Amino acid sequence: SVREWIRRELGSEGLRWRRLPGASTSAVHRLSLADGSTAVLRRYVWRWVLEDEPDAPQREVDALRFAVRNQLPVPDVLAADIDGTSVGDGIPGLLMTLVPGSPIPDPDLRDLAAVAAGIHSIDAAAFAHQYFPWYREQLTDAPPGATDQRLWRRAIEIWHTQMPEYRPGFLHRDFHPGNVLWKRRVAHVVDWANACVGPSGCDIAHCRDNLIHLSGFDTADMFLRRYQE
Repeated sequence: SVREWIRRELGSEGLRWRRLPGASTSAVHRLSLADGSTAVLRRYVWRWVLEDEPDAPQREVDALRFAVRNQLPVPDVLAADIDGTSVGDGIPGLLMTLVPGSPIPDPDLRDLAAVAAGIHSIDAAAFAHQYFPWYREQLTDAPPGATDQRLWRRAIEIWHTQMPEYRPGFLHRDFHPGNVLWKRRVAHVVDWANACVGPSGCDIAHCRDNLIHLSGFDTADMFLRRYQE
């Protein structure tokens, strides 16, 4: 049924399929089509993703189209089956162009920061999906072993009840080196399922956390300085 949907949407049959590495919330495959073209198929096969955020497939389609209109380096949407009814199995699917480039664990931090700044500089008033905090229901008390339980509880209370002032902007919301493809310089940014309008600090903090695990605290701090510049 998936092959038939692809044939209907793209006018060519998929001949070869190759699983792409890195995807953790969906199945992503590179397709080689009978007419010689290529495409990428993303299907939301893990139900827990849709249980947590049922609008993720629609949000990704909206984000990609919004990003293309604003001349960001992203894949083009070729076709979308938001609720899986066209395929018939209830699993949302998205067909995109295959874009060049590969992720690298130690990218040029100035270029990486420039990509983030470019995303955040876009006027996102017309984008419908709004920021909301993650993990609030999971983190409700001080972590086990915390030496100052009272301080932790106060911090969590503030996090739950007080939002700092910020200027809304366009967010990727999963911005890190694994989602930035390079071909000498930045080629494309992928995986837009979490995009929203919100505080740019979320993207910077998320990227810094990934850089800490990849290269250490000094690299994460340098990325922040490059972004501020």
